[in-house]
Amino acid sequence: MIVLDSARSTEAAKILDAARVVPVHYDSWAHFTEGRDHLAAAFADAGFADRVDFGIRG
Repeated sequence: MIVLDSARSTEAAKILDAARVVPVHYDSWAHFTEGRDHLAAAFADAGFADRVDFGIRG
């Protein structure tokens, strides 16, 4: 698998015990079915809202 959806991303963070997760390419392409809101919600639901860092685009 090349791209993780929101659920698999949170599972990977859990397995890796990641203190910080910086997602990339979560809304860059039109064919994606999930975006930043989905990803943020999944991390919040998993109790990892404080671990995800979307950074500042510029």
